[in-house]
Amino acid sequence: MSYIKLQGHYTEQTPGGLDLGTINQTVQLGNGTAVELPAPFLPINQHLAIAPVITADGDSAARIDFGRWSPLRYGGDGLAFFPCNFHRQDVAVRVARAFDADPAADWDDTYDQKIAWLHAWGDENGFRFA
Repeated sequence: MSYIKLQGHYTEQTPGGLDLGTINQTVQLGNGTAVELPAPFLPINQHLAIAPVITADGDSAARIDFGRWSPLRYGGDGLAFFPCNFHRQDVAVRVARAFDADPAADWDDTYDQKIAWLHAWGDENGFRFA
């Protein structure tokens, strides 16, 4: 049996005290209602995580998809999601770590810059991304 324990908040020790935060995500339901909810995530380290993809499910529900994972960076310096999701947790973790470690990449990069980085990284590591 598999077991996944997700977090709903993070804490970070800063020079000024303790930073307590949540990762929120807005989902637009089929009827147009925007719902902001705390996004569950799986921490990788102090500032990196992967999160299951949350999508609308009709007019009145949100669906957490444990078959797709998105890398993200969180903490006192802000929140940034990677613009793609992956069908395997291990690939999402590898992408998060590699992107974060690359001095030429930045979590504030544009969508196009992140996608270009992903294709270059994929070519170097034996992955093909559509």
